Amino acid sequence: MVSQNPSLHSHEDASIVVLKFGSSILADERSLPIAVHEVYRHIRAGKKVVAVVSAMGCTTNKLLEQAARFGPSPDPVGVAALAAIGEAQSVGLLTLALDRAGVPANALDHAALGLRTHGPILDAKLDGIDVGRVRAALADRPVLVVPGFLGRDDLGRTTLLGRGGSDFSALFIAAKLHCRCVLLKDVDGLYEADPSENPQARRFDSISYDDLLALPEGVVQHKAVRFAKEHGLVFGVGLVGQPVGSLVGPQATRLAAAKNEKAKLRVAFLGLGTVGLGVFQHVARLPDQFEVAAIGVKNVQKHIEAGIPPILLSSDLDAVVDSPCDVIIETIGGLHPAKELILRALRAGKHVVTANKAVLAAFGDELFAAAKASNVSLVYSASVGGGVPVVESVRRSRDAAGVARIRGVLNGTTNFILGQLEKGREFDAAVKQAQQAGFAEADPSADLDGIDVANKLVVLAREAFGAVISVESVAREGIRGVSARDVALARNEGQAIRLVGRLWRDAQRVHASVAPERVDLSDLLAQTRDEFNAVEIEQTDGEVVKLLGRGAGRWPTAESVFGDLFELAQHVSGSSRRVHAVNTSGGVA
Repeated sequence: MVSQNPSLHSHEDASIVVLKFGSSILADERSLPIAVHEVYRHIRAGKKVVAVVSAMGCTTNKLLEQAARFGPSPDPVGVAALAAIGEAQSVGLLTLALDRAGVPANALDHAALGLRTHGPILDAKLDGIDVGRVRAALADRPVLVVPGFLGRDDLGRTTLLGRGGSDFSALFIAAKLHCRCVLLKDVDGLYEADPSENPQARRFDSISYDDLLALPEGVVQHKAVRFAKEHGLVFGVGLVGQPVGSLVGPQATRLAAAKNEKAKLRVAFLGLGTVGLGVFQHVARLPDQFEVAAIGVKNVQKHIEAGIPPILLSSDLDAVVDSPCDVIIETIGGLHPAKELILRALRAGKHVVTANKAVLAAFGDELFAAAKASNVSLVYSASVGGGVPVVESVRRSRDAAGVARIRGVLNGTTNFILGQLEKGREFDAAVKQAQQAGFAEADPSADLDGIDVANKLVVLAREAFGAVISVESVAREGIRGVSARDVALARNEGQAIRLVGRLWRDAQRVHASVAPERVDLSDLLAQTRDEFNAVEIEQTDGEVVKLLGRGAGRWPTAESVFGDLFELAQHVSGSSRRVHAVNTSGGVA
């Protein structure tokens, strides 16, 4: 991971990372989720991300060919303006894909970034960037998506940075932000020779600027390397979802040990509903890293007709747990048989990923004890917040300074319903709309009565304070008593009604509550719309961590579950199938 890289500068900003996605990663629209996974795993780690994107696949070549049809020497001004379309498309699509997964992102074009250039229009050199605007965009949202390969000259004309321009712009932005940069490629690092042509070629763990410049131009263009050398910028080259494969910098060149093929992580699913199917699709996109061993469902024939391979499907959930797998992904929900199946898996020495906050709230002690006894992990980030990394953020605050209190909108379904009430719909119609949108269950009681938020507060109490509290101890009031008239009156007085969960500790004990509250329109919690969640974590040192994003639906929850799986895969040895350590809350240490 990026955190393994040596320091770039003594004044490095460790809170930001620049990730560059080239056309080999963004081959087409179907590859967008892979880029989302990579961005999300850094967001989970508490980073802000600048995602630099190239045009997809062969888009730039096709645009240049289109320009060439206007004559043997088309005007560079028009060529550059036309070529910019490819990067603009990638910026827009990745921003939308991130939003779908619950990750708020800003998008700025090369003009808004202030990427100033000089020299030939089709092979320009970068001069400067508006660092203040970049930092403001990252303060507003945790991800900023920007185009590579493009700049603006003194006249405001679009310019191209030439071959390897996206790598160059990514490194340029990282240098100006004094942060880290990883160039993501379709290989796991830099090699002595093309590994597709020479399987015996060895990978560089690290390589000096000069040694890389002595090699033929390939994965990284020399002008980008020369820029990094001039600015003392250490950068990584690697594959999505993997630790950085090669570090480029002033350090000595070092070859990796003999290539050790890492075994695929074998995954079995319990449930293939809205969330489970989303996770399955993510897993299927990365066949080099994951293998699906079995899928447990109620109706086998239904899923066969939906295109799931029959050999994977079974209605015998115990048999699925007993299948030759390393990780069980539980998305069936409810208390039973989820508890029994999770226990069976943990006791059999298998890791478990779940979004089931109810089973964690009711049986957490027993489940975590079983995980510890078997030296495996029970991971559950998706149990709170959907695509919003609430659990990870609480852990970081706990470890950094300690948590004083937590306050947030933690149920996307009720927030969606309250949003419908703001539009003038009556309560029953709003609930029906939430069901039709896929946010509310056929029986929405757990959401409407605050039970779902209470379960989440129990999970967060363990994370924040190491405290075991019961759902029954949570002071609870749902939203059944809220009407469209109540919402309208609050709005007229400059307020919004939100279902607010609160968690705090005093000298005696941990307290938790959930109830509808009026909040000022300027409040972070009022900024939530539809299925969004928002959380404020106040640390004991007074610092407040604020989070906002989509908290319900297939894509945000599936992204969070897959994020757990992605992280788990980084800690699991291909031979022992054990994580290096298990922390006290059951997550990966």
